[in-house]
Amino acid sequence: MAKILRRDHGLQIDHLGLCVPDTQAGIAEIEKRTGARVFIDDPEPGQWYWSGVIPIAADSYLEIVGPNPHFHAKHPMRTLTEQLSGPTVFFWYIATDDIEGLAQQAKQAGAVIENIEWVNTDDAHPEHSRYGRAFLGPGFVPQKPCVIQWDRHVLRKGVEGATPECEIVSLDLSHPTADAANQAMEKMGIDARLNPGPSRFRLEIACPKGNVVFDNPGWN
Repeated sequence: MAKILRRDHGLQIDHLGLCVPDTQAGIAEIEKRTGARVFIDDPEPGQWYWSGVIPIAADSYLEIVGPNPHFHAKHPMRTLTEQLSGPTVFFWYIATDDIEGLAQQAKQAGAVIENIEWVNTDDAHPEHSRYGRAFLGPGFVPQKPCVIQWDRHVLRKGVEGATPECEIVSLDLSHPTADAANQAMEKMGIDARLNPGPSRFRLEIACPKGNVVFDNPGWN
């Protein structure tokens, strides 16, 4: 049976995606608001995005995601992020030790793990992460978790051994289809629950400058 991994803060949250229209400017804004350092490396090869992270536990992160200036092809997510007015909670991930096994458990729960994609599977470079990723369907509802299976997780330079400066206080998720999503997640052993109502994210983190809240509609 596939495991859903519980991180050091006690929650089934591997990382959360906070998207910004410009990566460098967005990271500067987040550092100013939180008082915490954002760790950033060069963009992953061939990816539309460029991101940095704030550790919120020894093995869990707030990922600040923006466009990769070296990626010139069209990509819908790049287009979406460039149109944002400011930092926006876009998605969140749980981690599993067996994404294919979790897909079978989702099927038994009346749900589906969609768009399983393996990234950098043939990349032997020791500084490049390798992983599988997908999302909990049917259909993409950003309040439902995305799923990741780490084959090789390479941390940003400086992150290993760094004491997390921020910690998660709460993640509140709302969506009109909450009841159906909650039934499937409960059967799968996923702790999170969605509140019935308009599509929305509310994330609160405790930081050196005090508690910081990101509150925004979910995107469609």
